[in-house]
Amino acid sequence: MLSFREKILESYRKKNSVLCVGLDPALPSQRKSNVIPSKYLDERNENKSRLNFCLSLVEATSKYCVAFKPNQQYVAGFTLEDHRKLTTAIRAAGCVSILDYKLNDIGDSIESAVFHIKRWGYDAITFNPFLGNIESTVNLAHSGDQKLGIIVLTLTSNPETVRYQKETKLNGKPIYLVVAEDVRRYEADGCVVGATGHVTVDEIKAIRNAAGSDKIFLVPGVGTQKGDPQKVVESGGNVLINVSRDVDYSESPGEKAKEYTELFRSLGAKFT
Repeated sequence: MLSFREKILESYRKKNSVLCVGLDPALPSQRKSNVIPSKYLDERNENKSRLNFCLSLVEATSKYCVAFKPNQQYVAGFTLEDHRKLTTAIRAAGCVSILDYKLNDIGDSIESAVFHIKRWGYDAITFNPFLGNIESTVNLAHSGDQKLGIIVLTLTSNPETVRYQKETKLNGKPIYLVVAEDVRRYEADGCVVGATGHVTVDEIKAIRNAAGSDKIFLVPGVGTQKGDPQKVVESGGNVLINVSRDVDYSESPGEKAKEYTELFRSLGAKFT
């Protein structure tokens, strides 16, 4: 069974892309803009509406990306069958699937979540380290025939990051660096590191040094949040640059995905 890193590398070699398309299917009753187009809607079944939209995005953009990141907050309520249809389609397109779950809880709850997420067919999940449990979660996720990658929130794209992850310190170190060290210590698969303005190139390089240069860097904040992918690329390789709304709700998701792929190539983004 391939590790998550090996799966990403295999897809990268085929597609020469570091684009990860976030899947954020919003219902028209949920908000006023950036919602699922009417042609995908099934008034009797909101799961089918959201799944249809996600599957259309996979079909339209998979030529230009290596990964898809469904957001658990947008696909909440999906059945086992819904998740499996989505992860099967992603795999068939030669891409990997990352469930943006931000998992953490007590051990029994984590065990239950990992059990279900593996059944759903995902290749990796995002993990919230601020309740601890990184080591036990990684061991559980990596066990058995079906290995689940763990990508740890380290220095994220939201503005509150400054207060909670940079200004807060443990034994004199910013929390984000302590988390990065734990990513290395417990052999997690990667870090979530934002591309927005409050995250600097030097901070990303410091995370690389602490976590290990082989770790996967999942980078949100590009597109609608106006994050700068250049500084992430400058910090090194093994990046997956995520774009969600700017691709999902464009007039032509395929063309928009192509534009981002070409942009990231021009910046020298790579996975090694």
